[in-house]
Amino acid sequence: MAQLPQWQSLDAGVSVPNGTNPGRIVAVVASEGAVEAGWAGAATLDLARAWSAAGEKVMVVDGALHYPSLHGHVDTENVEGLSDAALFGLSIGRVAKPVDGGAFYLITAGTAVADANAVAASARWGTLLGGFVEAGVKLLLFVRDGDSGCAAFLGSASDIIVLADANEKAPAAVRELEGMVRAVTGPGAGASSVGPAAPASEFRPPQEWTASGPGGRRRIALIGAAVVALIVALLIAFGIIPVPGLSPEPLGTVSGLTSGSVSVGG
Repeated sequence: MAQLPQWQSLDAGVSVPNGTNPGRIVAVVASEGAVEAGWAGAATLDLARAWSAAGEKVMVVDGALHYPSLHGHVDTENVEGLSDAALFGLSIGRVAKPVDGGAFYLITAGTAVADANAVAASARWGTLLGGFVEAGVKLLLFVRDGDSGCAAFLGSASDIIVLADANEKAPAAVRELEGMVRAVTGPGAGASSVGPAAPASEFRPPQEWTASGPGGRRRIALIGAAVVALIVALLIAFGIIPVPGLSPEPLGTVSGLTSGSVSVGG
């Protein structure tokens, strides 16, 4: 097993060698401690700012599809993004958002998906990555250790940067990938290099569970109506709400089926 690089402060800067082509797919893996401390997203964007200032062409992609957060650090919406480009063919020109006046670009997570692995494994995603490399773009792919899709996204990376607190154990996602890790880094004592703490969206549940996702309010309203209907049906079934003309016999029939003829043990 290869050794990971020694932990260093973000203040020292992070370098990823270009090789023969400046185009690289750099996976930025946030450890559990970095996520809980709330600085992982801001640190990723600060890495992009530093590389952009050095003359690199930089694109940041939020690969934490179930817990998107990078959009909150640049005050933009997470509507169309990575999932829409990879699964539905939206163009990069449509989903990439300029940051800091166009110093670099951000592709947000996009429309909520049930399976993040489907995005990472899609043929369209592979084609997009090839295009970025060919164009000499350094792509920072932000993922969180343990998240759905993390391992699949790492499979497409050429380099890895680990965001972790000092003395924290290596993220499970990079085990057996130690040779690809270029730096293990985090904020110094002053923590000034990574900006403000992440907003609450860093820890929010997947969009498909909330009203903020596409069609979220309508979906929640339908779920609420279904719950009310179920409660009313149960109250009627147990006779708490009487219904004129309704015989109690059906309930007894159902009870007999479940307790007698339909037995679990046979």
